[in-house]
Amino acid sequence: MRSFVGSIAALLIFSGTGAIAQDSFADAFWQFRLSSGFDVSSGFYGAPKRTEILYVPLTLQAAKGPWTLKAVAPWLRVSGPALLIDGTGGGSAGVRTGGAASGLGDINLSATYALEGLSTYGLYVDLTARAKAPTASFKKGLGTGAWDGAVQLDIAKTLGSLMPFASVGYRFTGQPKGFALRDVIYGSVGLQYTWNELVTTGMSYDVRRAAIKTAAAGQEGSAYVNFRFSDDWSLNLYGVAGFSPNSPSAGGGLVATYRWR
Repeated sequence: MRSFVGSIAALLIFSGTGAIAQDSFADAFWQFRLSSGFDVSSGFYGAPKRTEILYVPLTLQAAKGPWTLKAVAPWLRVSGPALLIDGTGGGSAGVRTGGAASGLGDINLSATYALEGLSTYGLYVDLTARAKAPTASFKKGLGTGAWDGAVQLDIAKTLGSLMPFASVGYRFTGQPKGFALRDVIYGSVGLQYTWNELVTTGMSYDVRRAAIKTAAAGQEGSAYVNFRFSDDWSLNLYGVAGFSPNSPSAGGGLVATYRWR
């Protein structure tokens, strides 16, 4: 199953309002963004019953110069078997075979450093370190109860209105009691097109090694459209389709972002 936080973050980074759209103002003063929305998905993940997930994150981001700090606190509802959520940023190991549970999800923290000197050539490179705090309930099947860590490299290149991008990362997977999990290598490639100052669209393909040796690698495709209403407000809509038994059959959501300085 995919990482909701990781997917939403990627969409925001490579939309017109993300980190690579920073201006010189950010070099001298802190800029802040507050984002929220929802993500829904549904799939069987190799089980006989369908699992449906509603994920509602609250994201606070602070950026100054090359540095971007981010914290994501989500609310999560899982209906159906509480399976292992095997994604690039978060996780959940369940203890039930049906029913539903909801509550606080795992809190994700990250720090990103942008190699700003390359932007002169239309090349954007970000280095990110990420940690997942086990704040979700293991008993309810909402969290693993273990810390995760990850490092990630993001690259994007502007070619007029087109911008290809790619990411690669490595997750150090925590070991919840009763599960033998391995570390995860993951990556994505995509293409974005800027229509004008207000509308940006894009698509990406994501793949990752499963944390469980016997599980299939996760594979998903995403498409998104970002509307920038002003310097302060933007809205990102996206949809997801899975191409693996270890991925959602379908999903999607929206993220609204407010920026102030």
